[in-house]
Amino acid sequence: MPTLFPVPTARRVDSRRLLAVALIPFAASIAMASTVAATGFTASPLGESTSTLGFLLDFTTFCYLAVAMAHLSGAIADRTCGGMAAGLSMDEFDAPEPISGEEFWQAFPNHVDGAAIAGAVTMLCVIAGSLVG
Repeated sequence: MPTLFPVPTARRVDSRRLLAVALIPFAASIAMASTVAATGFTASPLGESTSTLGFLLDFTTFCYLAVAMAHLSGAIADRTCGGMAAGLSMDEFDAPEPISGEEFWQAFPNHVDGAAIAGAVTMLCVIAGSLVG
C-alpha cells in the first residue's frame, strides 16, 4: 500500500548540516551567557529575573526553538511547494550546482531530523530550566 508521506531513508551523514543543527545554536547561547557573566547585567527582562545559568538555558531554548521552526517550515515548504534548491551559496553566479531534492532528503539530518533534534534540545533546556528554578 503506498503511503501518503513516505519516510526518507538516510544514506549519508552531512556533517555541515549536523553542525548547523546541533552546535551552532549552542555556541550562540554560550556567547550570550559569557556576555551576561562578563557584564553582570542583561538588556532583557528575561535575563534579569534569573541567574546566569537560567539565562543561558532560556537563551539556548530560544535558539533551538528557532532552529526547530526553521527546519519544520523548510520541510513543509519542500513537501508542499517543491522546496528550494539546496545549494551552499546564496550567490547564484558563484554557487555550485545544487543537489537534487531526493539527494537532500537522503542525508542525515534532513529537515524533519533537524526539527526533531532541535525540538528535543529545546525540551531538555525547558526541563533543566524548571529544575534550576
